[in-house]
Parts: sequence; structure tokens; C-alpha cells
Amino acid sequence: MSLKQAIAEKKAKQNDAVRINPEVDAKVTKFIADNPKLYDYYNEMTKEQLIRKHMLSKMQRNEYTQQRDQEIIQWVNENPDIKAKVEERIKNVPEENRQRAFVRVAKDEAMRQTMRQGQPPPSQGMSV
Repeated sequence: MSLKQAIAEKKAKQNDAVRINPEVDAKVTKFIADNPKLYDYYNEMTKEQLIRKHMLSKMQRNEYTQQRDQEIIQWVNENPDIKAKVEERIKNVPEENRQRAFVRVAKDEAMRQTMRQGQPPPSQGMSV
């Protein structure tokens, strides 16, 4: 048997065997039992409706994350000393990863600053 065939068989077996976490499964079962109307609501939806509902949730989460990241970037840009610290920490990061690294380091710095000052982080304390 070739390596390619062995890999294909392994993937097929993994796809057939759905992994179920018993603790999570028990929680879901209890939640369904406690919320039969909600279960019926979702059970009556078509696959397309369920997928769109799930994608809506993902889209909203993504929009929230982008908004929070923009608030952090704005906060850093308004504070030159913090911007200098962030730039110093990401100076060796490759250009293609710099934006993500900037946001991550800026969030770390925001948390560090708020812990020193006892204020809410910029993403929670700033209004848009």
C-alpha cells in the first residue's frame, strides 16, 4: 500500500468516526431537555437556514472583534509613548504578520496600562 493510499484511508476513518466529548454531549442533552421549544425551533429549520444562522453568528462575532481592534489601534495612536513601546516590540516581526502582531501587542499593553491605573480597558471604556 502506498503512503498516499494509507493517508486517504486514515482520513476516511477519521471522517466516519465523529468525535464526541461526553461531558459536552451531556450538557447539550440537558440544555435540550430544559429548552424543548428552542430545540423544536432549530429542528424545524432547513439545513440552509441553520447554516445561514450559524454564519450570521460568525459574522457578528467578526464585526465585534474588528470594532474592538480598531478601538485599540485608535487608543495606541492617541498615545505616542505606548505606540513607541508597541512598535519596539514588533520591530522584528515580518511585514505580512505585522498588523496582527500590532493589535495583539497593543491589547497586551492596554491591559498592562489599565491594571496599573485601575481603569477599564480601551475596548470597554471608549465610546464609538
